[in-house]
Amino acid sequence: MPDIGFWELLLIAIVALVVVGPERLPKLVRVTGLWMGRATASLQAIRTEISRELRAEELKQALNKTVDLDELISMGSDSIDSEPTKGEAEKSLSEESIKPDPIEKEKP
Repeated sequence: MPDIGFWELLLIAIVALVVVGPERLPKLVRVTGLWMGRATASLQAIRTEISRELRAEELKQALNKTVDLDELISMGSDSIDSEPTKGEAEKSLSEESIKPDPIEKEKP
């Protein structure tokens, strides 16, 4: 609600009393109060809806991050599974080790 102080309200009441008159002023105040209540309720509903949408968007982003992390974890476990173990690596190295060429004697 707008920041209206006592003196501003008093000035508005005096102007309304002069313009509308004392006979119609109570009805005007009642109708104005109803419209202000409706406007406040509408603004509150809009704020609530925006807040819900923002929370839903944050949840979607968090879910996407979780899905991305799950994909990274599964990709990491696939690469770990495809890497040879220490024993397999040692075996392949011993099988494929390079043997030096035999030394030939020089011919005089």
